[in-house]
Amino acid sequence: MLTFTAISILLLGCGESLEVLVNPNAPQKKVEEFKNSDDYYDKFFNEIKHRASIKEGTSEILALDVMPKDPSGNVNWTAAVVGGYIDPRGAIYEEEAADEPPFNLNIFMEAKVPLMSNVIFPHSVHTYWLSCNNCHPKIFIPEAGANPITMDEIFQGQWCGRCHGKVAFTFWPRDNCVRCHAILKGQSLEKERWR
Repeated sequence: MLTFTAISILLLGCGESLEVLVNPNAPQKKVEEFKNSDDYYDKFFNEIKHRASIKEGTSEILALDVMPKDPSGNVNWTAAVVGGYIDPRGAIYEEEAADEPPFNLNIFMEAKVPLMSNVIFPHSVHTYWLSCNNCHPKIFIPEAGANPITMDEIFQGQWCGRCHGKVAFTFWPRDNCVRCHAILKGQSLEKERWR
């Protein structure tokens, strides 16, 4: 029998504190000082990428059965890489492998709904699997504020929905919301419009 340490327990809900839900005018919590926004947002992404659980007996394929899972029971591929369960190659033949290392840039996106946590988009995990031209400029214009993303459009297969819900993790159950919506209102380094 394989032994391993569970990566983390999933957090439930959207991660909002009662104070934020009840009183959006409450004073902001103190944000720690960091060298730059990447250092600050990295802490959120580092927390997200370790959220997974091991659920044996959920797959008929033994190799997938021992992998970390998301709340819907599907393999959490990010946690599998971070946890050392897999180390995928860039190509079938090593000489064809791309030399591009993952691009470490976190993008903050304010959620338009006041009760929903804000989004952190980590380029690093996406560029681990994909090259930049998979998304830019066809799906996303690589310019701040140039992509008017909405959840309705994502659910319809646009923007992030080009992959998520199909070949990348699904939106439901609700526990998967926190994989993107990870930064509580008032805890970003940005000027938020919701206040």
